[in-house]
Amino acid sequence: MKDYLCSLISKSFLNFDTALLEFLCPEIATSAVPGQFVNVTCSKFLRRPFGIASVNSDVGTFTIGVRIVGEGTEEIASFEIGDEIFILGPLGNGFKLDDSEKFILVGGGTGVFPLNFAYEYLSDNGKSMKVVQGFRDKASIIMNKPDYILTTDSGEAGIHGNCCDGLNSLSKEEIEGATILCVGPIPMMKAVSKWAEEKGLDCQISMEQRMACGIGICLVCVCKIKAREKGIPFEHKRCCKDGPVFDSKEVIW
Repeated sequence: MKDYLCSLISKSFLNFDTALLEFLCPEIATSAVPGQFVNVTCSKFLRRPFGIASVNSDVGTFTIGVRIVGEGTEEIASFEIGDEIFILGPLGNGFKLDDSEKFILVGGGTGVFPLNFAYEYLSDNGKSMKVVQGFRDKASIIMNKPDYILTTDSGEAGIHGNCCDGLNSLSKEEIEGATILCVGPIPMMKAVSKWAEEKGLDCQISMEQRMACGIGICLVCVCKIKAREKGIPFEHKRCCKDGPVFDSKEVIW
């Protein structure tokens, strides 16, 4: 984990409020693992965290997705090609991907970005996968592929419903023995975690909390994790340093 001066080499908008930014930084590109994130500098008081969406270690680039929700993300999405930006990373602990041969990736909103990195890794390593994506409406759809199971709250595209409705469309054979990777809004991850537990499946979730330092000092991003083995009902863990990936069975929602 270091602070690197990274050059923006490409940028494209995926829809009306979300941009894909590719930075040149061999150090991050060759050391990052799926589920980790970076903290990007802007002129506002705090850096902004983004899950790594893709890496190309051969050319030394990594990609993040930026949805504009405030002044900081608006500024980052407006970076121009050739700009040099200080970026801290890679940060946090990633997904555990080597203990299973079969995965179901479930993403909502900007959660599809870190899951795309996981998808690339699993594809390169010959793992079996199904992907379920959930969005509000047709205009919100990003990073979608024809073989993904797509759901929309509005019913404008794919299955009319949420990610759990998409999961329910899978066959028994597709579900059996799979490990779930889930990233998205808290209510969605809570519902998917419950679904996985009912099916007896392992589920890893990524807690995309608001952060300040990104390195475990400020304690802004803590979440409650079960700690009965320590004789206490729960303990606070830092999403940036102890996570962002946790076993869903350990999270107190």
